[in-house]
Amino acid sequence: MEDHLERQIDQLGRVLGKILSGLIGLKGKGQVANGIELTNQTLKGELDLDIQKLLDIPLDDFINTLKTKKEFSNENLEKLADILLLIADDSQDKDRKKLYEKCLTIYEYLERGEDIYSLERQWKIKRIKKFLST
Repeated sequence: MEDHLERQIDQLGRVLGKILSGLIGLKGKGQVANGIELTNQTLKGELDLDIQKLLDIPLDDFINTLKTKKEFSNENLEKLADILLLIADDSQDKDRKKLYEKCLTIYEYLERGEDIYSLERQWKIKRIKKFLST
């Protein structure tokens, strides 16, 4: 049972890593918008996740839902937050604020729960808070 769970978590990490590297590559070419639909299709097909459904989870239950129902590790939570941040940065629609709120929720959760200080994460939190306060 534990081996099965570890394999699921590893698969989740590999899929999220693949999506993230693809989006970073597209960002470098100025084509993140082209990757958003592909990202959503991959999340749905590989992980039974949907960006819109993620956005509909209440913030106060967001982390718990991902950790218990989808078995996200902290490492995978960070990858998901990075994916959502790339999408939010390129988004101009009504979901942009929700995307940033989900990212902030994950990053702040990780900051509270991990012993290792991440300067990059702090920078992301500050940047998101600045956007949300405008």
